[in-house]
Amino acid sequence: MLRIHGALTAVAILFSSNYIISKLAMNSFSPMTFAYLRVVGAAIVLSALTAREPSPRLRGEGRVRGDLGRIALYWILGVALNQSLFLAGLSLTSAHVAAILITSVPLFALAAAMVLGHERGTPAKIGGIALAAFGALLVVGAEGFAGALRSLIGDLLILANSLCFALYLVLSKPMMSRVSARQMITWMFGIASVLMLPLAAASLAHENWRGIPERAWIALAAVIAGPTVAAYLLNAWALAHADSSLVAAYTYLQPVITTVLAAIFLGERIRAVAIVAGVLIFAGVYLAGGARKL
Repeated sequence: MLRIHGALTAVAILFSSNYIISKLAMNSFSPMTFAYLRVVGAAIVLSALTAREPSPRLRGEGRVRGDLGRIALYWILGVALNQSLFLAGLSLTSAHVAAILITSVPLFALAAAMVLGHERGTPAKIGGIALAAFGALLVVGAEGFAGALRSLIGDLLILANSLCFALYLVLSKPMMSRVSARQMITWMFGIASVLMLPLAAASLAHENWRGIPERAWIALAAVIAGPTVAAYLLNAWALAHADSSLVAAYTYLQPVITTVLAAIFLGERIRAVAIVAGVLIFAGVYLAGGARKL
């Protein structure tokens, strides 16, 4: 169980770095162009990593089509909508508010898992998520929202992104338990690189390619390698060995980690409330995961 918690902590760090790097990169890229290049780049890297792996069997010849349909659904929720809504929302709101709103993922995931009968809403799980949510709300109270219409639209897009990612976590868990996580993620990004092209075509055509500086391309490469490829693979591996609510609960680490990264790279001041929130969030994740499992 310690390996699972270690992997999920790494995922939280990688996803948190995504707020800072993507925010800086989108000063040069449009959100849709950045989202598509991120998906294509990840598909290329993942294909290279899985080139020598044998293609795993799905459910048998009679049910392969159904499995492919499920993979397409996971692509829509976990890649297309997740990436597009997140980057569009991040371009309109601030990084710390986006990180705070992403903490709604566990709430959506637990609710979906309970509705679908995948998990039982035990007092420990509900209490852990509530405790972690309280920690995240401390950050909200300390920082506040901008209040502008632009920020409001961005906040709503981030919430929609959270719902899509939560559904992806819950719905994909059964297949993640029996199919190679690396192959699954490779399929998802491969499908996305083809089916997202019509959606991104207009943005790609109007992008000012000559005006994109070298540092923006470096930022794109960093996002592909870390918050995309590494984070998705680690997240998928953890999902195959832990409840989807625990995987989602680690989202609560992102506001605190993002605050620290913003202080280091953007010069923002870390407030005492962020430290208190971090303690509550770690305690909530521990409770949601179950002390006996550690």
